[in-house]
Amino acid sequence: MPESAHLYAAVITGFEKVASREISEKLPATECISGRGNVRFCLDLNSVPDILKLRSIDNLYVVFYENELVGLTDMEKEEALRTIQEQISYCNWKLAIDVYQLVRETNIYGGSDRVVDQMREFMREGKRCEVTENSPKFRVTCKRCGEKEIHAFSSMDAASKFGAEINNALGWKCSVKEFDIEVMLRIEKDNMTVMMALNDESLFKRNICAYGPTTMRSTVCYCMLHLANIKPGDVVMDSMCGGGSIPIEGALAWENAFFLGGDNHKLAMERCKKNWSSNSSSTKSICEFFNWDATNLPLRDNCIDALVTDLPFGKKIGLKTDNRLLYPILLNEWKRVLRKGGRLVVMSHDKRSLEKAILADRSSWHIKANHIVNMGGLQCLCLCLINTQS
Repeated sequence: MPESAHLYAAVITGFEKVASREISEKLPATECISGRGNVRFCLDLNSVPDILKLRSIDNLYVVFYENELVGLTDMEKEEALRTIQEQISYCNWKLAIDVYQLVRETNIYGGSDRVVDQMREFMREGKRCEVTENSPKFRVTCKRCGEKEIHAFSSMDAASKFGAEINNALGWKCSVKEFDIEVMLRIEKDNMTVMMALNDESLFKRNICAYGPTTMRSTVCYCMLHLANIKPGDVVMDSMCGGGSIPIEGALAWENAFFLGGDNHKLAMERCKKNWSSNSSSTKSICEFFNWDATNLPLRDNCIDALVTDLPFGKKIGLKTDNRLLYPILLNEWKRVLRKGGRLVVMSHDKRSLEKAILADRSSWHIKANHIVNMGGLQCLCLCLINTQS
């Protein structure tokens, strides 16, 4: 069995550095490199089962082939697809199956040794493997990055041809919707990477059972909370929590802190209670929710260590004209309840209103970090500010 695996983590674009820090903090990872919307790293196989505990990662893959296919962008369609199809024999199928079985805690029929033997027979003798009742179901997806028109083929063409060859060589059943294994092709110009998905469904699909109109992904919540540098004993608040995504993620990820959430909408409070009741047994942390006005919080001065919140964008909720008035009022109230040196992490698509509000009271806030984050196609500004006033 190989000693280490090369892993590919798909993350929120803009939070790559946050995800990279989490990986380095929680795992004995090496060669950790951030790219746009992804983090790559190497990990000892003994530590591989722990990767699903990462909270900033949307999807995880094991890389089992990567190479430059010289001239791929210049090839005609049939030649290019044939070249892609031929790479199946160079893939490290043993590594892919071993890592898959470790992470998913399930066995592929016959294990990695059987898959390797089948592949060898197919390459030497052209022997096609028949589909049986024990054959796993699979699908192949292809993602082409950069300028797609430089290739003579489509992503669907590449996925179809590569999947057909897997079916011929290994006898796996092709199933687009119900599948056990997902093979991912990533093609960028002349470079081709083949990966196998390690999670059953996207890792951001957690914590929430009662959704609101602006419910935030759990992975985004974690990244924002991570920026707040939460310490044991900290009191952390989201004064406009909606369905409670941020406080609940915080309570599950930081067991030695106290989390508060509040909103002025009755339906939001109902969602908070439902979401927390489905998660409260998984943590020792305390998480409380209150019905309040975020511009006039029923809290004493200097009582909060960190405040993490998702501001109204002026899209689904509110208007940008309202934000110009709302943001300065909120910042003033947050300055009151945050202790000196307290951390404020905010996100908004209305970058101009947010920057203008901070600039108007620049002596009270020090910008520690800023990230441009892709939220469903919207380029949002996420800031970590330090309260310099008491």
